[in-house]
Amino acid sequence: MAATPGMTTIPQAPIDMTAASRTTFGLAEIETVQKEHGEKERLHCPVCGAGNIKKRVTMLPPWMCKAGHGFEDPVVEQVPVIKYTAHYGGTFVPYPSLPVARVHEAVLRPSDQMSIKEIDLAALEPFLGSEFPIASLIRLFAGTVAVPELATENEPPPASVVETRRRILREIALRRGQRKFRDRLIKRYGPQCQITGCHLPGLIEAAHIRPISTCEDNGAGNGLLLRSDLHTLFDLGLLGIDPGTLQIALHPALLAAGYAEFGDRTLLVNGTSGPVRAALEERWQFFKMQLEAAVAAG
Repeated sequence: MAATPGMTTIPQAPIDMTAASRTTFGLAEIETVQKEHGEKERLHCPVCGAGNIKKRVTMLPPWMCKAGHGFEDPVVEQVPVIKYTAHYGGTFVPYPSLPVARVHEAVLRPSDQMSIKEIDLAALEPFLGSEFPIASLIRLFAGTVAVPELATENEPPPASVVETRRRILREIALRRGQRKFRDRLIKRYGPQCQITGCHLPGLIEAAHIRPISTCEDNGAGNGLLLRSDLHTLFDLGLLGIDPGTLQIALHPALLAAGYAEFGDRTLLVNGTSGPVRAALEERWQFFKMQLEAAVAAG
């Protein structure tokens, strides 16, 4: 299954629909969707002209329309259509143990007429393995999910000054990260932003390298201490860390926004081995995807 043009690209499950095999071939992330003009057969009832008919397997006559007309053969018409072909490139991962029925349950807008359908990956995730490279593919997709616009116009105002304060403190706590996770990072790297060297506690946040939404890893190897704005840029894929050299790389959009001085800096690791390289590699691939998207957009 695939994302239709204009929708968010999601990891896919190409499906073998034959009666002999009802499991998926595997998963992949769509790289491109090719669009072309073509033709397809459309079947009609010879009595009333109704479409959307199906052949029966155990009853005679073999065909019957919704109006109750039975017949041996339908009227076949060639109609022009637009064909979409999904290309997966080198991201395909064999995964033959996922039932086709389970994939159909995750389809967002079911339709027998569509061979390429958008799926809710979150509905499939509990049934997929946690081993690499499946887990890596899921995390990569999770990192591409767009940031939603917050609908705050109709949000009821806090009932009191105390509630206002609580709401602000909750938001700050979420940004700074879980206390134990943050404490582990401070113990490992010292109380400073690992890019700027900023020591102001109120501006330093604990950032997960592998997003906490896709894993439960709160170990120090999966974290960074970053200034609040750099934390946001890192999460959005606008700031990357080369897993081999630990050098900082910036998206072109940041160069004219006052961040050029941080380009090519080396991550501060306080004499330690630094973060887990596999986690950095996954984030680095996400960062490179944002660069490729910027180039493609001109």
